[in-house]
Amino acid sequence: MDSPRWLPLESNPEVMTKFVNCLGMKPTWQFGDVYGLDPELLSIVPRPVCAVLLLFPVTEKYEAFKQEEEEKLKDQRQEISPDVYFIKQTIGNACGTIGLIHAVANNQQHLEFDGDSALKTFLDKTTKMTPKERAAFLEKDEVGKKH
Repeated sequence: MDSPRWLPLESNPEVMTKFVNCLGMKPTWQFGDVYGLDPELLSIVPRPVCAVLLLFPVTEKYEAFKQEEEEKLKDQRQEISPDVYFIKQTIGNACGTIGLIHAVANNQQHLEFDGDSALKTFLDKTTKMTPKERAAFLEKDEVGKKH
């Protein structure tokens, strides 16, 4: 069976902020652009910052490197700290949404959610799952439907 595919989430801070607000995160935090990693450009980023989403083009060279690294790790038992929320991406074009989930999930102590938040419900239901189980759950969850 083919993996599901979503329309890509636009790499736009306003769109990302509206999306997480639609999922029930209160608008006390917002996304913003980082124009570069030079100190001068970082100085204009509003503070405090609780997460950074890095966007980069996927090339054949990157895909080959990624595949090589994944093969190396198959034989090793890779432990992820229980304090870090990680979800494996199994849905095509969902990298933006997965990045947002990582940013929100790993900063819940700083964020507020509506009582009926689809995102908070998803995080609560998946907190004890493995990264692969979370991915399978996301494929059928309300978060995916709102995407």
